Amino acid sequence: MKKTVIAVVIGFIVVAVGRFLLHAVVLEHQYLGSRDVFRPRPEFMHRVWMLYLADFLFAFAATLIYARGVESKPWLGQGIRFGILLALVTAVPQAITEYVVYPVHHELGLHWILGESAIAILLGIVIAAVCRPATSPA
Repeated sequence: MKKTVIAVVIGFIVVAVGRFLLHAVVLEHQYLGSRDVFRPRPEFMHRVWMLYLADFLFAFAATLIYARGVESKPWLGQGIRFGILLALVTAVPQAITEYVVYPVHHELGLHWILGESAIAILLGIVIAAVCRPATSPA
Protein backbone atom coordinates (compact mmCIF):
# COMPACT_ATOMS: atom_id res chain seq x y z
CA MET A 1 0.00 0.00 0.00
CA LYS A 2 2.86 2.39 0.84
CA LYS A 3 4.45 1.93 -2.60
CA THR A 4 1.09 2.55 -4.28
CA VAL A 5 0.60 5.85 -2.44
CA ILE A 6 4.16 6.93 -3.24
CA ALA A 7 3.68 5.98 -6.90
CA VAL A 8 0.45 8.00 -7.08
CA VAL A 9 2.10 11.09 -5.56
CA ILE A 10 5.24 10.89 -7.70
CA GLY A 11 3.14 10.02 -10.76
CA PHE A 12 0.94 13.05 -10.16
CA ILE A 13 4.01 15.28 -9.96
CA VAL A 14 5.42 13.80 -13.17
CA VAL A 15 2.15 14.30 -15.05
CA ALA A 16 1.45 17.80 -13.70
CA VAL A 17 4.98 19.09 -14.32
CA GLY A 18 5.23 17.32 -17.68
CA ARG A 19 1.95 18.77 -18.91
CA PHE A 20 2.85 22.24 -17.65
CA LEU A 21 6.18 22.12 -19.48
CA LEU A 22 4.58 20.73 -22.64
CA HIS A 23 1.61 23.07 -22.84
CA ALA A 24 2.75 26.24 -21.07
CA VAL A 25 6.37 26.28 -22.21
CA VAL A 26 7.04 24.14 -25.29
CA LEU A 27 3.73 24.72 -27.09
CA GLU A 28 2.99 28.24 -25.83
CA HIS A 29 3.81 29.91 -29.15
CA GLN A 30 1.57 27.49 -31.04
CA TYR A 31 -1.34 28.19 -28.70
CA LEU A 32 -0.91 31.93 -29.19
CA GLY A 33 -1.59 31.43 -32.89
CA SER A 34 -4.93 29.82 -32.04
CA ARG A 35 -5.93 31.80 -28.97
CA ASP A 36 -9.41 32.61 -30.34
CA VAL A 37 -10.23 28.87 -30.05
CA PHE A 38 -9.38 28.58 -26.36
CA ARG A 39 -10.76 30.17 -23.19
CA PRO A 40 -9.40 33.59 -22.23
CA ARG A 41 -6.63 33.33 -19.64
CA PRO A 42 -8.72 34.53 -16.64
CA GLU A 43 -11.41 31.92 -17.38
CA PHE A 44 -8.76 29.26 -17.84
CA MET A 45 -7.01 30.13 -14.56
CA HIS A 46 -10.35 29.99 -12.72
CA ARG A 47 -10.69 26.35 -13.83
CA VAL A 48 -7.04 25.26 -13.72
CA TRP A 49 -7.64 23.27 -10.54
CA MET A 50 -9.65 20.84 -12.68
CA LEU A 51 -6.52 20.10 -14.72
CA TYR A 52 -4.68 19.14 -11.55
CA LEU A 53 -7.61 16.97 -10.51
CA ALA A 54 -7.46 15.25 -13.92
CA ASP A 55 -3.68 14.77 -13.55
CA PHE A 56 -4.19 13.20 -10.12
CA LEU A 57 -6.95 10.89 -11.36
CA PHE A 58 -4.76 9.80 -14.27
CA ALA A 59 -1.81 9.01 -11.98
CA PHE A 60 -4.08 7.28 -9.45
CA ALA A 61 -5.83 5.08 -12.00
CA ALA A 62 -2.63 4.26 -13.88
CA THR A 63 -0.93 3.22 -10.64
CA LEU A 64 -3.80 0.97 -9.61
CA ILE A 65 -3.99 -0.64 -13.04
CA TYR A 66 -0.23 -1.24 -13.08
CA ALA A 67 -0.21 -2.68 -9.54
CA ARG A 68 -2.88 -5.23 -10.51
CA GLY A 69 -1.00 -6.43 -13.59
CA VAL A 70 2.66 -6.29 -12.58
CA GLU A 71 4.57 -9.39 -13.63
CA SER A 72 7.81 -10.92 -12.45
CA LYS A 73 9.78 -9.35 -15.28
CA PRO A 74 12.30 -6.49 -15.39
CA TRP A 75 10.58 -3.35 -14.16
CA LEU A 76 11.99 -0.99 -16.79
CA GLY A 77 10.64 -2.97 -19.73
CA GLN A 78 7.29 -3.32 -18.01
CA GLY A 79 7.18 0.40 -17.31
CA ILE A 80 7.95 1.31 -20.92
CA ARG A 81 5.37 -1.15 -22.27
CA PHE A 82 2.79 0.08 -19.77
CA GLY A 83 3.53 3.70 -20.67
CA ILE A 84 3.11 2.97 -24.39
CA LEU A 85 -0.24 1.32 -23.67
CA LEU A 86 -1.26 4.30 -21.53
CA ALA A 87 -0.41 6.59 -24.43
CA LEU A 88 -2.40 4.46 -26.87
CA VAL A 89 -5.53 4.51 -24.70
CA THR A 90 -5.29 8.12 -23.52
CA ALA A 91 -2.95 10.56 -25.24
CA VAL A 92 -3.23 9.42 -28.84
CA PRO A 93 -7.05 9.16 -29.10
CA GLN A 94 -7.54 12.36 -27.10
CA ALA A 95 -5.10 14.34 -29.26
CA ILE A 96 -6.70 13.07 -32.45
CA THR A 97 -10.15 13.96 -31.12
CA GLU A 98 -9.05 17.46 -30.13
CA TYR A 99 -7.36 17.98 -33.49
CA VAL A 100 -10.61 17.08 -35.24
CA VAL A 101 -12.75 19.27 -32.95
CA TYR A 102 -10.58 22.39 -32.71
CA PRO A 103 -9.44 24.34 -35.76
CA VAL A 104 -5.73 24.11 -35.00
CA HIS A 105 -2.73 23.46 -37.22
CA HIS A 106 -1.77 19.82 -37.75
CA GLU A 107 1.61 20.44 -36.12
CA LEU A 108 -0.12 21.20 -32.83
CA GLY A 109 -2.05 17.93 -33.05
CA LEU A 110 1.17 16.04 -33.72
CA HIS A 111 2.90 17.76 -30.81
CA TRP A 112 -0.04 16.84 -28.56
CA ILE A 113 0.38 13.18 -29.54
CA LEU A 114 4.17 13.14 -29.11
CA GLY A 115 4.30 15.21 -25.93
CA GLU A 116 1.45 13.52 -24.10
CA SER A 117 2.74 10.10 -25.19
CA ALA A 118 6.17 10.93 -23.77
CA ILE A 119 4.53 11.92 -20.48
CA ALA A 120 2.53 8.66 -20.40
CA ILE A 121 5.68 6.60 -21.04
CA LEU A 122 7.57 8.47 -18.33
CA LEU A 123 4.63 7.88 -15.98
CA GLY A 124 4.74 4.17 -16.77
CA ILE A 125 8.45 4.02 -16.01
CA VAL A 126 8.05 5.93 -12.73
CA ILE A 127 5.18 3.74 -11.56
CA ALA A 128 7.12 0.58 -12.46
CA ALA A 129 10.21 1.84 -10.62
CA VAL A 130 8.28 2.66 -7.45
CA CYS A 131 6.01 -0.41 -7.49
CA ARG A 132 8.64 -3.00 -8.35
CA PRO A 133 8.75 -5.93 -5.97
CA ALA A 134 11.78 -6.13 -3.70
CA THR A 135 12.93 -9.26 -5.57
CA SER A 136 12.21 -7.82 -9.03
CA PRO A 137 14.67 -8.62 -11.82
CA ALA A 138 16.74 -5.65 -12.99
